[in-house]
Amino acid sequence: FLRHVSESAYPDIEPGTKLTRLQWSMVRRSLGKPRRCSPKFFEEERMMLEAQRDRVRELQQGKVNPDEAELYKDLADEIPAMLIIGTSVTAHIKDGLFVGEVEAVDSTTNTYRIRFDRPGLGTHTVPDFNVLSNGEVDMISKDTLFASQEPADLLPDVILPQANLSSYITTEHGISTGFLGGYPVPFLRCIVKMNKLLKVKRDLLSKIKNLNSTVERKTSFKEPLDSGTQLMYATVVLDLDKLNKVLQTNVKDLQQLCKTHLGSDTLAAIQVKSECMEAAEQLVKEANQLIKLKHEKSTKFVAELTALLIQVERLSTSKNSNSMPVLNESIRNLRSIVHPSNLHSFQENVEVPLAHIQARLKQEFLANPD
Repeated sequence: FLRHVSESAYPDIEPGTKLTRLQWSMVRRSLGKPRRCSPKFFEEERMMLEAQRDRVRELQQGKVNPDEAELYKDLADEIPAMLIIGTSVTAHIKDGLFVGEVEAVDSTTNTYRIRFDRPGLGTHTVPDFNVLSNGEVDMISKDTLFASQEPADLLPDVILPQANLSSYITTEHGISTGFLGGYPVPFLRCIVKMNKLLKVKRDLLSKIKNLNSTVERKTSFKEPLDSGTQLMYATVVLDLDKLNKVLQTNVKDLQQLCKTHLGSDTLAAIQVKSECMEAAEQLVKEANQLIKLKHEKSTKFVAELTALLIQVERLSTSKNSNSMPVLNESIRNLRSIVHPSNLHSFQENVEVPLAHIQARLKQEFLANPD
């Protein structure tokens, strides 16, 4: 106690110093009246707890600014991610703990809608701090989250500064570990590198297209090609050839990473997702000839919903359990483009029925693993 007092209020008093009764009384009076169980103390503790919960929620929802990292330094290095629909949980309601399943997530009110297994309990909306997952919870790295927050949009849309070809193809081959957004860091690194290489290739193709137009125009007018144009054309062709070789190597690395981290079944599920999207777009295109839906975003949304239905149908027939995460990702992507005013309707009419279908399919997979 004296060590704590000397560090905070009396730094000149060294630990172990013997005080007289008069000196000790003066120290005690200066500290004020203790209030460890006073109403004011509990009120301040509750405010601090609620503020800490708000900061955790901001991290869970990705609503953080890298410049404000100091505000989160007192939190743990890893925090639990938000629970998803279909998660088995234990929730505190009516002075008791009951098991149920998450039916909907409301990030605006920080609550979960839970359907309880116990007969008669029904469905209740429960605050997030009264809900505990019964299974393993995904963790979010605080440092990784701040590092991933860029002023631009997502990584595939990063606009790179103009530079020569070597600045893109000469990269470090250090081995990175860990996960970001649920994906291995080496896999993401390879995707970002591929995105940069493809941007360079688009620039080179644009240059060679302009050079082709210049050569055709001069040839039609029987004008001689100057050495500068020829040199530029040859340089672009050589850079393009060099870039294609690097792209081929990167594609092989990407395929190997997919096999290593995802597995053949997951790759097949991703391929099925792509096929479902193509089939859905074709169906919507044919149906739109009669409906005449002109709003592009609405057409895209209908195509996404149709692809989701086709995915569920394929999943029920293929019996591939690795398709579940791919289906969940499709649901999250679709949810992200829903307007906030329609979010409740989307949860009621899409997410909740699909969660029931997924739960039924999981039971079938467990009963018939082959």
